[in-house]
Amino acid sequence: MKQLIFVLLCGMMLACGSGDGGENGDQVRLNYSIDTVMVHPGQEILYVNSSLSQAQLSPEKTHLYNFNNTEFAIEKINLDELAYKGKIMLSKEGPDGVGQYFFGFLLKDENSLLVRCYNQDNIVDLNGKKKSQIDFKKVGNETERLSDSENLISAVLIPEETDVYYGLISSWEDGNTEVAKILVDEDKIQRFDIPIFEKARKLDIQITDGGRFTMAKYITYAGDKLIVGVEGTNEMYELDKDTGAAQHHEYSSELTATEKKGNYPSQVGGIEEFAGIYRRIYEEVGFLPPVWDEVNEVYYRFSFIMEFDDNAEKPEGSPFQQPSGAKVFLTVYDKDLNMLAESAIPQLTQRPPFHFAKDGKLWVFENIEDEMGFVQFGFDL
Repeated sequence: MKQLIFVLLCGMMLACGSGDGGENGDQVRLNYSIDTVMVHPGQEILYVNSSLSQAQLSPEKTHLYNFNNTEFAIEKINLDELAYKGKIMLSKEGPDGVGQYFFGFLLKDENSLLVRCYNQDNIVDLNGKKKSQIDFKKVGNETERLSDSENLISAVLIPEETDVYYGLISSWEDGNTEVAKILVDEDKIQRFDIPIFEKARKLDIQITDGGRFTMAKYITYAGDKLIVGVEGTNEMYELDKDTGAAQHHEYSSELTATEKKGNYPSQVGGIEEFAGIYRRIYEEVGFLPPVWDEVNEVYYRFSFIMEFDDNAEKPEGSPFQQPSGAKVFLTVYDKDLNMLAESAIPQLTQRPPFHFAKDGKLWVFENIEDEMGFVQFGFDL
């Protein structure tokens, strides 16, 4: 399907009352329309196997950069033209080598990327040529810098501060998480404690025969805000990027619980025992990071409840039952992160993959016959 496809559905999703409409979790409360668009790949086969889990938007949202694990390259997509525009080939070894084990990248500025591999962070230009290397574990004095048991598990950049990195420092030894502000040029790290991470530790599960389950955490720069959160609760913290002061935002919902119950054992004997608890965790509501719509001046945030089929077989060699689907919800917030509206989104039946707001619409990745597409939601706000 190389051509551009538009599937327009009527904006017939009207707000429902809470009377005879069934459970609140099924209520559709927003007026919206849906389009589906496809990216023109030319002669390329675009990488969609991981649902764009390693993709980044340019600050102006004109381009999408998608990591192709098969070719160890980054594809460039023009979102205004919906067309493939080339790729940045990366090297694992040699003078331009960025490392063997890729786990993320950032758009540093219009001419360079930060490519993150295990124990190696590199600045490369848009031709894949290595310009410099950063060792985040060597930034700061001895009391500030990351210890051997700590890792920078996520990192974000603010466009006007391209040498200042914000991220989450996680310790595999004690499960502690902090927000970090890393000033590379000044050789300085600032650490900030956020209460939500201590709350999230109550959901940690130690697996005796090796490993620890921890709830997914995020830090994102959306609109003009640094926002920190945890998948297990709808609470969010807005972080002052200069002082580290955190403004707490909490919400009540009529459609879902506000957080996971968390009544799981703190320790299990092995992975087989954990597999049943894993299902319980994801049958409870989870919350994804918010995205900013600069046209309508609102934030959108998806939440979801996974569904499982008791009759479905487990994948061969895995103790984990795969979800059969999900109930998906959308919450809309104003520019100050005040909650405006919430709604079920019945057209989405799986945990929402990569998504963003552009041109006044919410774009959600869709794999359409192994090609790159997006479902666009336009809301009557």
